[in-house]
Amino acid sequence: MSDDTRRLHQFFKIGSARAGTALAGFGEPLDTLLPENGSAIEARLWLAIGALDLWERSGYRAAQVPDRADTQTAPPDSLPPCANRAEGMLALLLRGVHAAGLLSEWLQLLHRHGARSPARFLPNLLDAATRQPRLRPLVAPVLDERGHWLARLRPEWAWAAIAPDPAQRALSWDTGSIEQRVATLHAWREDDPAAALRMLTAAWATEPPEHRAALLPALAVRLGPDDEDFIESALDDRRKEVRAAAQRLLAELPGSRLSQRMRARVQPLLQVEQRLLRPARLQLALPGDIDAPMRRDGIGANPWPGAGEKAGWVIDMLAAVDPHVWEQAFERSPRKLLALAESSEFAAVLIRGWALASMRHGAAQRFPWLAALAHWWIGAKPALREAVPGSLFDVLGSVARHDEDSALSALVEGFPDTWHSDAGLVRLLHTLADHGAGSWPQDLSRRVLQRVETALPVLATPGHAWAFRQLLSSLALALDPSTAAVVSAGWHAAIQPDHPLRDAFDTFFSTVRFRHEMHSSFQEPA
Repeated sequence: MSDDTRRLHQFFKIGSARAGTALAGFGEPLDTLLPENGSAIEARLWLAIGALDLWERSGYRAAQVPDRADTQTAPPDSLPPCANRAEGMLALLLRGVHAAGLLSEWLQLLHRHGARSPARFLPNLLDAATRQPRLRPLVAPVLDERGHWLARLRPEWAWAAIAPDPAQRALSWDTGSIEQRVATLHAWREDDPAAALRMLTAAWATEPPEHRAALLPALAVRLGPDDEDFIESALDDRRKEVRAAAQRLLAELPGSRLSQRMRARVQPLLQVEQRLLRPARLQLALPGDIDAPMRRDGIGANPWPGAGEKAGWVIDMLAAVDPHVWEQAFERSPRKLLALAESSEFAAVLIRGWALASMRHGAAQRFPWLAALAHWWIGAKPALREAVPGSLFDVLGSVARHDEDSALSALVEGFPDTWHSDAGLVRLLHTLADHGAGSWPQDLSRRVLQRVETALPVLATPGHAWAFRQLLSSLALALDPSTAAVVSAGWHAAIQPDHPLRDAFDTFFSTVRFRHEMHSSFQEPA
């Protein structure tokens, strides 16, 4: 900041009335641009700001750009170009004209149609995904050769600078930044998990602790039994973050030795109690003292608010065991096991442990438990609902996004007629719609719209306005756009111009129309 700028800032802080003196001049030639001293001091102040800003900007000298004569040109792209109208839609999204969540859907549509991103927008997309890591898995597949080449020229884009051939990949692994090495390891795991594990094993002893903590989670890509010995050894690492990453990976690996140890510890503590004239319940006996092997496996590593210390150990044990184990052990379905747990003194502990376990395993294995927990949650008492982490519904929304088994449809059908009066159910629908990218199927979209339409008189009242605004914004990004455009057309009659939520409805209709146009734009030839 220059001295002249500091003077102006000081003048602003104390105010022109309190300053008591005229604004000092800047000297030639800026003073000739300002009015005479007789003019109002406020007018001189604003003109001085504008004149000084133009003066400093006109004298700006760009930083020296290093010579990149040694940089190779980009190889030819292999994917076909993007459709022209779809490219125009991307321009609007990057300018922030529409909701930010639509960029994810545009990228998915581009990848689904097997096309590449327009070259002129590659820097914009790389910048956007650098700021928002959740976009990286969507941007990377549509960069093509030129995009990956461009990413190697800027350190902050290193996450996208994936070397395409084995020689370059090895070079990136040996000499790249930690971000480049993590990206390389991820790509290597996709192509050849065994080779990637060998490279990580060979370098492990010489890696600094913070690098080990960053690299180990990459083994989650195509995680398999061959990875277990190496990850088991990481349980003894001196770095807490490395041990925690190893514990998470082993808990997600079906049949791992850690999972078996956890089952051996917790199963003797559980017993079904048959009660006369009352429903059976699942009894839990709390464990004794904790020992070193239990700590090594991650028991007691994190406190669980609302649960005692030993109850927290039980949550840690249950969370590391595939929940299908309990179906076999007690010969009951997930829904019947939840009913057993609900009658237990430690209902919140059991349900929290099973909920965490159901989120850790593969989609095919965990889905029955996710669906059962969601159905149970709808009818549960408010105090017990707290046992289910909110992130479970994020996982459910992602796993069941396309509703192949009509699980989300059944869940929506299970809402009571008074669902709009239950703030928890309104949030649940918002969460399911808000998570993931892409559109719900037409049948699910129609069911949800019908549910919302019947509740419009209540949801649009002042007491529900804030939650309904959130729900509308998330539904606008999740519903099938063609179905939403047809079904919601009838809402216009119920929304008068002076309606307090008219702006929210207008935004909803605008987003749905834009998404409909965006989907159709990819059908046109490039």
